[in-house]
Amino acid sequence: MIRKIGGGWLLLVLAIMAGCAGPQAAATRDPVQRLKERAAQYWDARVKGDLLTTYLLHEPAFQRAVTLTAFLQGRGVTHIYDYEIADQKIEGDLGIVKTKVKWSVTHPALVKPVEPKWSDFEEQWKKVDGEWYRKFRFPVGDPYPPVDWDETAAEQNAPVSKPSR
Repeated sequence: MIRKIGGGWLLLVLAIMAGCAGPQAAATRDPVQRLKERAAQYWDARVKGDLLTTYLLHEPAFQRAVTLTAFLQGRGVTHIYDYEIADQKIEGDLGIVKTKVKWSVTHPALVKPVEPKWSDFEEQWKKVDGEWYRKFRFPVGDPYPPVDWDETAAEQNAPVSKPSR
């Protein structure tokens, strides 16, 4: 019976193997290449306006501290049109991705549209459980101030005590 089906069995086995290899295969690939893939996923999602994907690509500690609703509400008026990943390097569990982004500001109150322009910057990624996640970047000041997202999440979830009378 196997001889009659032949190639069909082979295709089925290959499909099952590919499906089972998902996250593990990603983690065992070249870390620099995987970092570049994750950064491209993030920027593809930004270009498409897919905020759920951008949220899920941020480090898990950030996601515990900032709800999806809060993340969506906090999105600014910057529109991303295109991007280029210029370079990436890894320093331990920190990934540095040099990115060039074509962006503009869009807001209904603007009298005149703002012409898109290109900006270069470095973004940081953190390796968590074998996968790369983007560190949240603040829009002004130090883009990566030391923030303990787990501590922030614990504070937000702490029971509120009422003053005794």
